Amino acid sequence: MKLHQVRALVAIAETGSFMAAAEHLRISQSSLSHAIADLEEELNLRLLERGREGTVPTEAGRRVLIHARQISACLDSIRAEAANMAGLLSGKVRIGSVPSAAVAFLPRLIAQVVHEHPQVEVLLLEEPSQGMQQLIEWLKNNVIDVALLELPVNGLHVVSLMSDELCAIVSKSSPLARRAKISIRELAEKPFIMSRYNSERLIWNAYAAHKCSPQVRFEVQDIGTLVSMVREGLGVSIVPRVAFPLIPDGVILRPVNPCLRRELAFVMKSPDRLGPALGMFIRKAHELVELSRAARVHRRSR
Repeated sequence: MKLHQVRALVAIAETGSFMAAAEHLRISQSSLSHAIADLEEELNLRLLERGREGTVPTEAGRRVLIHARQISACLDSIRAEAANMAGLLSGKVRIGSVPSAAVAFLPRLIAQVVHEHPQVEVLLLEEPSQGMQQLIEWLKNNVIDVALLELPVNGLHVVSLMSDELCAIVSKSSPLARRAKISIRELAEKPFIMSRYNSERLIWNAYAAHKCSPQVRFEVQDIGTLVSMVREGLGVSIVPRVAFPLIPDGVILRPVNPCLRRELAFVMKSPDRLGPALGMFIRKAHELVELSRAARVHRRSR
């Protein structure tokens, strides 16, 4: 077994296709196919299966991938350590995130990191729902190095990042838009638009504390769809402030009464995963949080 075969298997599993994996590894598709064919022949196992929706690991492939990702991560650590000793920060940061943090905060952070440290490669995987179980599985299976999650999380290493306010979002034409704060009971009287950007656990708990439930009329996937439906007066919602650094036209964000907040943190399998590149990434994240907080204070004081 050769290291380039391990890299090839991991790249195909992460990209979902031979073409994308070949581009990522900067090799030809023919060389990539030969590497996988030789690996499957050596192991006497079929590791990948091609279909209409891309290439996916077989059951045997999924089990082999657990070890292949560990090997790949070790290789990245060796290269990063060598570069660091030479005075050049490098490496790979594979991060998974709940959708709300991937709207604006993480793109801004990643842009800053790759601009200041071009030798550091950042790979972002967004969880398709606001639930966190898939991200935790990715952590345990070494698909990602770190996840940006909503606390609490048990049994994993946690580095706190920020306290994020949950705000009511209403149409500018709504009578609620004239309120400085909007109560849960007032929101309960309106149709509710639920999306994967909501923190459903906190929302349901907040309504339950007032002995009511959200009138969920619509469930959407895209944050743009949510904003458009609120703008047209089809309902209200409760959204994380971190997803809205700028307020879209036609809607208003207002604090909820009583205040709703959630804690976001970087989560890893263990402190051993905190290599130089990931450590730098987390430090930059904290700096960005502080800059954003200072900017909000400045805007309020004007």
